[in-house]
Amino acid sequence: MDDLLKLKDVQEVHVVPGEWDLLAVIETEREAVVPSDQKVYNVVMESVEKIKHIQDTNTMVSQFSKSK
Repeated sequence: MDDLLKLKDVQEVHVVPGEWDLLAVIETEREAVVPSDQKVYNVVMESVEKIKHIQDTNTMVSQFSKSK
């Protein structure tokens, strides 16, 4: 968890029961040239997967979000 939280784009990390051990919320800034989906993919491939003990990832990109 601590190594994930050191990454600039990781906003939250949660321990979750079930198929995966951790849930990391990644938020990137939108750019005109690189879509946000591609930026999230880049963070996962270039940073998250290089963290020691990370064996596998599953990336889900939100299409719509709401919060209070």
